[in-house]
Amino acid sequence: MKKKAFIHMDEEGVSPVIATILMVAITVVLAAVLYIMVIGMTPPTDLPPTGVLTPPKYLDATTVDIEFAKLNPEPAPMKLEISLIRNGTEEGKYGFSSNDDGVLTLISGQDVGTLTYYDLADNQKVNIGDRIRLSDLTPNSDYNLIVIWSPSGDKITSKEFRTLSA
Repeated sequence: MKKKAFIHMDEEGVSPVIATILMVAITVVLAAVLYIMVIGMTPPTDLPPTGVLTPPKYLDATTVDIEFAKLNPEPAPMKLEISLIRNGTEEGKYGFSSNDDGVLTLISGQDVGTLTYYDLADNQKVNIGDRIRLSDLTPNSDYNLIVIWSPSGDKITSKEFRTLSA
């Protein structure tokens, strides 16, 4: 005996409206999952760089050059601040007024000298060979120059030195 299957021509699987809604929902979910995966792969952009400063080069009793020996990744100067400590007391905090060469501006505290930034490669990034010249300092004084990541206030690097006797 043979079994016969009965197919009714008036039955449909899923209505076209429901099928369209399901396809859009699946596409949205897949796009969201892909977006989350891609965001998870990119490193955070506001982490402070790591860096090293060279020993100071004395030009005279009141003027010192300090070069950036390494900064990774290489930030724009305006993302940095310089704190200058004299004889154990933070005297002034300075900021870069632009990403180009120039004199740093006093942000807070007391102005204890003139800080000038020199961009060796003129690429508007702080990298090897760029330097800060500190002039009009007090002779025979202990200083500590601290480079700060301005978005978070984290210390990147510092260099202690003593100015020469007059």
